[in-house]
Amino acid sequence: MVQGNQDVSDLEDLKFSIPNETKQIEQTTTEVQEIDMEGGVVAPRPRSSRPNPKRSKNFDSKEDLVVVSAWLNVSKDPVHGAIQSKGTFWSRIHVYFEDNKTTPFSRSESSIMHRWMNILAQVNKFCACYEAIERRNQSGATIQDKISDAAEMYMGLDQDNKSFTLIHCWNKLKDEDKWKTKRRELAEQEKRNKNKKQKVNAQSTPRQQTGAQANDDAPVQVQAEGALVQEDAKKRPPGQKKAKEALK
Repeated sequence: MVQGNQDVSDLEDLKFSIPNETKQIEQTTTEVQEIDMEGGVVAPRPRSSRPNPKRSKNFDSKEDLVVVSAWLNVSKDPVHGAIQSKGTFWSRIHVYFEDNKTTPFSRSESSIMHRWMNILAQVNKFCACYEAIERRNQSGATIQDKISDAAEMYMGLDQDNKSFTLIHCWNKLKDEDKWKTKRRELAEQEKRNKNKKQKVNAQSTPRQQTGAQANDDAPVQVQAEGALVQEDAKKRPPGQKKAKEALK
């Protein structure tokens, strides 16, 4: 363990153990919007008797860092960053990747895009875990301690109990203003989706039966300015005193 305030020089080489037991905390992950690759519904391809082509090699850490650098550089472009179309955006990222990669493998634009979406989702989730650990303000906790605790929390939140393997990407993204802006956008999108879902659920709630199927003598609940109040289904007839006053 690193003592005191000693800095960790290379977060990529950090090794941490993750216990099998996981912590139950409030879900803080955000939803990443799916990308429509073709702009429409793609019909399933017919089965072929030919053997499936060999699957491409998984991205390694060096390629991951080039993908992250490509996203940062193209996103921060002061001339084209805010006005370029999705197609142009990913085309430029692909060009950047091919120009700056240090591995012999060639990657398609679609492959790079999908890899970035995986990095985005996983690193965003880990950031939420790390921030939750930092809010504990544990005395004497080092950076490595916080990373280990955040990794344990991450695995506890993962449905398949998978560990976080993109520390190298987190280390490159965590202090970037463009990344922080992207995380805020994801949080706002998640909030809108949550509100929309709650609204749909409220509208789909079955209403209380009326007419012959309902009990006329049973009280009904009515929403009145945020508070539930009860009213009789049938109004009582006015008393004699009120009836006489109405005739005057």
